[in-house]
Amino acid sequence: MMTIISAPGDLIVATKDGVDVRFAGVESIVDAPFSATEWLGKQGIRLHLEGIRSPETQRRDEHHIKEISQWANLRERDGAEAAGDAPAMPGQLVLGPVGADISDDLGTIYRWSAGQVAGSGTNWEATWVYLPEPPAAARFLRIDFTLDGEPTGKTCKVQLG
Repeated sequence: MMTIISAPGDLIVATKDGVDVRFAGVESIVDAPFSATEWLGKQGIRLHLEGIRSPETQRRDEHHIKEISQWANLRERDGAEAAGDAPAMPGQLVLGPVGADISDDLGTIYRWSAGQVAGSGTNWEATWVYLPEPPAAARFLRIDFTLDGEPTGKTCKVQLG
């Protein structure tokens, strides 16, 4: 079990294009996902982020609905190749650049392994998987949040076990 010891009071760890991003939790996981080139391990850390709903997110969701409709019409009229990929969900554009540098009190450095972002019309959520699993002797994780690879100045400390 992981317990948050310190975090920003509002849990806001980044702001991207006018949308605040909240730290929504961290947990140990079993069966970390595959990488395209290698099996990266069976246990790790899952970090959760959320985009905070606001008039800005609603505006982006409405715009995305229009983009999807236009894309679907083009796809139906001219075919899948002409239409190309579906427009990115607005949550992807905001949450995708938010990450974290994670370390522990033993000096273990965790690396990003996989992730998933969703967000259009409802909650905007991101889940990032970091490896390796914390060593049994580790007592704390330090999570330093980043935006486009640069520190945001927001940090969380989590007690392990």
